[in-house]
Amino acid sequence: MINFSRRDFLQKGAIGAGTAFAISNSWASIFTSSDLKNSEVDIIIELTAKSQKKTSGNEFKTEYWTYEGKLVKGTRENLVSLPNSYLGPTIQVNTGDKVRVIFKNELSEKSIVHWHGLDVSHENDGHPHYAIKNGDSYQYDFVVENRAGMYWYHPHPHGRTGFQVYQGLAGLFIVRDKEEEKLQLPTGDQELNFVIQDRSFKASGELDYRPSMMGAFGDTLMINGIKKSDPIKVKKGLYRLRFLNGCNARIFNMSFTGGQFRQIGSDGGLLRTAVSIDRFYFAPAERFDCLVDFSNFEIGQKLSIDSLPLVEGRGDKYSLLEFEITDGNSVTFKKPALLSNMEQIKKTEAQNLNNPKKFELIPKRGLGWTISGRAYEDDSYVDDEIVKFGSTEIWEFYNPTGMPHPMHIHGTQFQIVKRESGQLKGCLDLGWKDVVLVMPGDRVQVIKRFNTFKGTFIYHCHNLEHEDMSMMRNFKII
Repeated sequence: MINFSRRDFLQKGAIGAGTAFAISNSWASIFTSSDLKNSEVDIIIELTAKSQKKTSGNEFKTEYWTYEGKLVKGTRENLVSLPNSYLGPTIQVNTGDKVRVIFKNELSEKSIVHWHGLDVSHENDGHPHYAIKNGDSYQYDFVVENRAGMYWYHPHPHGRTGFQVYQGLAGLFIVRDKEEEKLQLPTGDQELNFVIQDRSFKASGELDYRPSMMGAFGDTLMINGIKKSDPIKVKKGLYRLRFLNGCNARIFNMSFTGGQFRQIGSDGGLLRTAVSIDRFYFAPAERFDCLVDFSNFEIGQKLSIDSLPLVEGRGDKYSLLEFEITDGNSVTFKKPALLSNMEQIKKTEAQNLNNPKKFELIPKRGLGWTISGRAYEDDSYVDDEIVKFGSTEIWEFYNPTGMPHPMHIHGTQFQIVKRESGQLKGCLDLGWKDVVLVMPGDRVQVIKRFNTFKGTFIYHCHNLEHEDMSMMRNFKII
């Protein structure tokens, strides 16, 4: 278990107008209307946000805000709780499943749930406009359209997302499909999921949330909602490791001391083929899916996944996860040559190929962080935030500042087509993405189809304190 001073962690975590339109007031009521009948729903879950005291590996009890799940319909694999963790239960489904989640708010303030990375309608996406008060409920009904992959869920009330996530509100949403099943990737004890977060605690044991223009950083590592402690025991053999950066603001520079990452998937599921990576920048809300082979290490040997300084020579390396080889008996898995038939969107498909929509990531006096100098407004958007249903567009994010910005677009996944890099190279740009890390000086173009649902969605920086300031905007698909 390693703790850092707040100053050390801050150093390691930081680098350095259009015409308005009113949004139609056609938002859903507290209970959304549904096309799914009770008999048609495959999985029904009650998800309650509430305050609970937990130790989570500490020597004291802390009051967290947690998601408590109850499986009303489905199999026990659909809802898996994490013992002693403040994280919500892991929801596991298959592509094509019809899912109903009844969200109940027992918190002292408004909240709503966003299904991060899932392709759902705007009524089911968790737009801040839908936030419900204490004692109310909100019903989500959707069909899982996504490919197999690691997705997640978290609150999304404007101005309070950072605080509520820091308090503990988050959980994994795992999707399986037949394409992935045919690969016979490592499963069971040889498939490990990791949610990496940082938190600070007061002497009393309560969480110490301190937002700033840089974000909110902690001095204690939490792995899967529990304070980091002993090495993880693994057998000699092939493992599938999946990671979510669940931090509010911290970016990691991931490296594997003594080993190598073999990336097989990204935010939106499997890549076409595996890619070897020595290190990579890992931003809030990004996911990373890889194979690690422990076969050639000796029993008793210890290995670590570390975070290097974001900028060479500024800060120290620190350990994120440690593994210890304890056994030579494991299930044998083969590394597949072809992972998936992942489609690559052609740039020529974009209607605005020669005129990408441009968004500048800048601060503005009196507002804080913004997108193109525009603040978030609950009921408006501007002309370049109107998208025609069925179209494909290229969006360009430019970051002229000294702070990185992980940009998240709700709705369908996108692909990265071009990156003009400033100084820092090593971002995760492969595969289907829903978060793109825009480093200082970077100009990044993404291509996205808007062909599944009409309605109002949001795009924003996933440094949650930046989002809570004003670095979030609506876009409307019409």
